[in-house]
Amino acid sequence: MQYETIILEMMSRIQKLEEEVEELKNTISSNSIESSGSQTKRNVKVTPEMTRLCYEKAKAVYNNQYLDTNDLADEVSNQTGMNFNTAKMNIYSITQMLKGEEYNRLLSADSLDLCLDMIYQEFDLQGLKKALKATELHIEYLKTKGMATSKLISVFTKYKGMIK
Repeated sequence: MQYETIILEMMSRIQKLEEEVEELKNTISSNSIESSGSQTKRNVKVTPEMTRLCYEKAKAVYNNQYLDTNDLADEVSNQTGMNFNTAKMNIYSITQMLKGEEYNRLLSADSLDLCLDMIYQEFDLQGLKKALKATELHIEYLKTKGMATSKLISVFTKYKGMIK
């Protein structure tokens, strides 16, 4: 057995988990401050307008990794009524799609469809290929968690057919 490989993989996973925990702590901390001054928005259906604005913010992060996603998510929330955490997770997921890297935050099939379309329109086949790679990794991740993926697979297949 290659214990070294296994250990490195485990260390990588631990590091990723530590980063996610830190991000969640920051989100909780900022939400505590926010909610003490105002009532939080909850369970608002994600509209195409919300997804488009998240996409624009994700492009900004993609082009400038030093932007504060909390500020961007707050802007989306204030402009559209979208839940702050949902906005933040959508911005994160779309940024990962633009990079072609795995994301673990769930997008609805409608949002995924819209994002893939916008990426294709703006970044052509190369951008679409990256986004599909990220989406494929996302679907595989969801399968390991036992989550339903049929709608996402349908959207993925639609766009995968465009690059063959």
